[in-house]
Amino acid sequence: MNCRSFQPSLSVVATCLLLTFSASNHAAGSIGIMGALSESIYTDTDSDAQALPNISYEGERFYFKLPEIGYHVIPESKMQALSVGLSYQSAGFDPDDSDNSDIRLLDERDDSVMAFAEYRFGLLNTQIAQDISGEHDGYSVQLSIGLPLPSGNWVFIPSISHQYTSSQMSQHLYGVSQAESNRTSGRLSAYQTGSTSQNSIGLRSIYKASQQTNLMLAINHTVYSDSVFNSPIVDKRRKTSFLAGIIYNF
Repeated sequence: MNCRSFQPSLSVVATCLLLTFSASNHAAGSIGIMGALSESIYTDTDSDAQALPNISYEGERFYFKLPEIGYHVIPESKMQALSVGLSYQSAGFDPDDSDNSDIRLLDERDDSVMAFAEYRFGLLNTQIAQDISGEHDGYSVQLSIGLPLPSGNWVFIPSISHQYTSSQMSQHLYGVSQAESNRTSGRLSAYQTGSTSQNSIGLRSIYKASQQTNLMLAINHTVYSDSVFNSPIVDKRRKTSFLAGIIYNF
């Protein structure tokens, strides 16, 4: 499984923790803390640093990994797994975080609740997620592949992924409405995003410090499509993110 878009959000941590469980003798639960640092693609917006909690439980069918809750329709195995559930999705953009006075006039991009279905076959993982909170009514589809490479107490996991994001969800994240443009006296042009995509490469490493304790380090680099980069509120095509944490399994 992959770390999705690797924004410094709870949803990212939840996905990364799936890897930690697979490297820790299938522990039933865990507690810990993660530190995340991510560049921003938005205009005049600094990198974002966060400390994020980890509270997780993994049963044979039911699992909870803050802020994701799900059910294994097909239990996890080396060959395949099928899960469905709900996830809290961070918008990843707050106009107030920008130093640009026009961007600070834009509407807040609220977080959303996504219903998802996720299927893994071997190393290939597919996820479809749909907004059910009414924030944007959009969806995303992601394909990813990761290869665990054990080396002593370490597990290294290089990965690649591609994500397609629908026009509704993309507009929520990167678009500018006519009303917002008018609010800036036209200095920010109205922009209809259309569907977007992003490609990511990453490397995660998990170190088994003890029978119950794992250390995690990760780096991810994401490149966005032209339809994202052409937005008047975006000034970078790519970003790099980092994650480090400690997890105690029980």
